[in-house]
Amino acid sequence: MGIAGFTAQGLLDQYDMERQVRQMQSDMMNARVQAFERKRAYFMTVTNSCYQITEDTNESGGTTPDPGDRELWPMPKQFKFHSQWNGTFIMKANGIVSTSAHPLLANAALAIRFDTDDIKPEYDCISVGPTRIKAGRWNGLKCIVK
Repeated sequence: MGIAGFTAQGLLDQYDMERQVRQMQSDMMNARVQAFERKRAYFMTVTNSCYQITEDTNESGGTTPDPGDRELWPMPKQFKFHSQWNGTFIMKANGIVSTSAHPLLANAALAIRFDTDDIKPEYDCISVGPTRIKAGRWNGLKCIVK
């Protein structure tokens, strides 16, 4: 019974990790599409424990949300598995993604990866480039997109 319980918990953790990665990837892609459609920037702020997307409703043109901008959800979306990356992405009105630290994201995509402990999910990171947001698997050095 103990082995079956351990295996079932491992499978549930894998599922939860993959669901977390896919949900965040979907939210990022939706924000990027909305930015392009509305011709307005969207910010995605990521911490170790949660993320929030904010619309630049006052069109201040900054690199982070400010008072007067509208958050898409009343509360940030919480992570079950903590993020290894903290910062803010900007989905610009032209659909290009950047960060204040990496305005063009250069040639190398940034990776948001999550603590996986001993589980081996299919997806445990998100590779973010100027025009692509893809889920992948962390190989110890980078996010290998699937």
